[in-house]
Amino acid sequence: MLKFPAPFPAAVFVCTNKRPDGAPKPCCADRGGVQLREELKQMARDQGLEGRVKIFASGCLGGCEQGVVALSYPKNELMLGVKQEDLQRILDEAVG
Repeated sequence: MLKFPAPFPAAVFVCTNKRPDGAPKPCCADRGGVQLREELKQMARDQGLEGRVKIFASGCLGGCEQGVVALSYPKNELMLGVKQEDLQRILDEAVG
């Protein structure tokens, strides 16, 4: 196995998990996770932060009942109930 340093110092994983219709738990995709991830990614591009933070789509991170869920590295913060108005703060904290 080869190991290399990541080409970016921070990452944010936004849950975009889609559960089958009728699943007993909610999913972040149905609560806007896909759109929030795309918006956060576009904000990073617009602010010239592409080399400083990478925005990833993720599978289930847990906390489904309180989604949309996001996870920030290297700060190791799990964020529950993420909404559009939280995105700038998430980006600021990731690169700050």
